[in-house]
Amino acid sequence: MSEFVRLEAALVGKIWGGTRLGNPIDGLNVGESWVLSAIPGNQSTVATGEHAGEEFQTYLDAIGAAGQGANASVMDAFPTLIKFIDAAQPLSIQVHPDDAYANSKGMPFGKTEMWVILAADEGSFLYLGLKEKMTPEQFAAAIDDGTIEERFNRVPVRPGDVFFIKAGLLHAIGGGILLAEVQQSSDTTYRVYDFGRLGADGKPRDLHIADAKACASLEPPTGIGPCGEVEPIDGGTRQTLGIGRCFATERYVSTSAVEVPVSTRSFVGLVMLSGEGELELAGQRAHVEAGQTWFVPAQDATARITGAATFLRVTVPEADGTID
Repeated sequence: MSEFVRLEAALVGKIWGGTRLGNPIDGLNVGESWVLSAIPGNQSTVATGEHAGEEFQTYLDAIGAAGQGANASVMDAFPTLIKFIDAAQPLSIQVHPDDAYANSKGMPFGKTEMWVILAADEGSFLYLGLKEKMTPEQFAAAIDDGTIEERFNRVPVRPGDVFFIKAGLLHAIGGGILLAEVQQSSDTTYRVYDFGRLGADGKPRDLHIADAKACASLEPPTGIGPCGEVEPIDGGTRQTLGIGRCFATERYVSTSAVEVPVSTRSFVGLVMLSGEGELELAGQRAHVEAGQTWFVPAQDATARITGAATFLRVTVPEADGTID
């Protein structure tokens, strides 16, 4: 059986970034911590085991299709990206392409994503979809006259909240929010509105209006919450949060010890959100704690986490959305 490994994040400076994920980079606060990433330029790094020091894609090549799992290995590229995001200021109001639009631009994946709120300042909120349906002409006019911000829902947030952001949904993370993001492996964002902000070069950041118009859903949002109920399991609880083509996310809460299934269909990404404990699989043991991300290669096995901890189990589902 392949050993599990801890991953070291790639840190990304952002003009809207905060102070909770690391020290500034090139004069910018860290906005994003890419904790499980095979995207060139922002790859995570293997921190433990015989592959320590390798970039994540090099490690994936080493463990091969069997280690990635049958569901992931048939895709054109490694399908899943996991981040922590620290927004001291609001991100731009933006939209992401679906698979069809991304493919038309030569990219393997669109960008459906989901968020788990980890911390939020009092009064923090998300911009999440339109209040009312708009026509393309109304949408274009609101962008042109600067009233587009007024058209969005402002959704208050608190720690533990979950939001599923389908490709095409107009959205923005508001200031004062720390969250975990699980998404398709894509860094494609089309900015619609940036609050008049200037970039690090002192100039307004680029907007991507033509692409946004082509991708955006102009209907009020639906189905943005967790898709499953909290269910009791031995030693804690489990809840399915969101399922997309390239990821399925479950939240486990261990009060003593919980079993975590692993199968040959998919790798398992374990994202530790709070607490600490011990991870055990086939005789391998490691201390795990909040902020860490562990990669468990696909195999027919059962992992166990002992201790009081909350974590995400991220896999690639079957084509019909079934989670192994």
